[in-house]
Amino acid sequence: MTFPLLVLEDKNSNCVSIMLTVPLKTYLSLVEGAYSEQGGLAGQRAPIRTKTGLKIRRRLVEDLTRGAVIPPIVVGAVAKPIEINRFKKMNTSQELVDALIHKKIDVSIIDGMQRTTAFIEANAEKKIEPLIRVELWLARKVDSLIYRMLVLNTGQVPWDLKRQLETLYKPIVAKITHEVANIRVIGLDDNTRRSQAGEYRSTKIIELFLAFTSRSVDVDIRERVAEEFATIDVTEATADEEFFPLFIETIKLMASVDAQFDRVERGYAAVEGARVKNGRDIFTSVPASIGFVVAAAEKLLGEPGFDYDLDSAKKEMDKIKKNINLLIKHIGKLKEEELIEFLDLDTLNQMLSARSSRIGEYERNLYKRAFLLLMNKAPQLISQGSLAPCWKAR
Repeated sequence: MTFPLLVLEDKNSNCVSIMLTVPLKTYLSLVEGAYSEQGGLAGQRAPIRTKTGLKIRRRLVEDLTRGAVIPPIVVGAVAKPIEINRFKKMNTSQELVDALIHKKIDVSIIDGMQRTTAFIEANAEKKIEPLIRVELWLARKVDSLIYRMLVLNTGQVPWDLKRQLETLYKPIVAKITHEVANIRVIGLDDNTRRSQAGEYRSTKIIELFLAFTSRSVDVDIRERVAEEFATIDVTEATADEEFFPLFIETIKLMASVDAQFDRVERGYAAVEGARVKNGRDIFTSVPASIGFVVAAAEKLLGEPGFDYDLDSAKKEMDKIKKNINLLIKHIGKLKEEELIEFLDLDTLNQMLSARSSRIGEYERNLYKRAFLLLMNKAPQLISQGSLAPCWKAR
């Protein structure tokens, strides 16, 4: 029995949706690699192990054996335009699945990990061979697939930004790792600690992405979902292919500044109890990293909630790069003793020691003001010979 394909093009996000109907074993062969990696997308929930979860899944398996029709599983993949055009012209579901497997196209389970687990259990019992409906989203670029994931199924603002970002985390981090040469991303399962400039945890990259798109320092994806405007901004941002490069350029600039600050190490005699004991400590802290990207976002896109113009943002990015590169060039010529004087970590530590009932928010705002001043007035800071005005900025 053959099943025809239903093909629809999403011209807004440059994706192609293809609806397939395949036997259970064919579906499992398609997603075997993705399932073993918890969906192929970091942040996907692993198969549920709770008593209640197991009971519900057991019921799903029983429903399958009685001939129930299960809602479509949603999977996604990035492929070259020539391959997508060829896939669109195929006649049957089986032909398309065979081509995806043959071409070794990485397929990720976007929505359906728990149902896939139930399918595996039903297949192991070998009672039936049900037909599975699969919606395949093909994208030419990671950016487009990210957007598709954000508006998955409903086409509306995601109800749970935290879970959506966890799902998105793998393609976002993969793209940054590929395009930013001077950084190393430390994965969730890697117990390695940051030992030099340019090393950042993958979860930190996602937190920076959220802070950049929301243009707000008041963001912590481990504890809460951002304000509603942030949700809308993330969705709109990922819909435009010209937006994400601005974030990548911001990370590149942060890594370059981080590398220069890292040169202050043994020569700096920090006072007892100092928060920043060397240059590397600045960007090891989450507040400093968030402060940097939010300062850049505010310069590029304006304050939170206001509309932005990408053409103006790109021109503003050129100005930021000019100022920061000027500063980096100056710092690069300084000896360690001169660099210690220029960074003025004593003043920074003094500012960080201020008492506050909301210390995290205080530090993020301190660093945001500091880096805004750095991006605006690098020549004046070089003339003065100190970053003290940054640390004292109001």
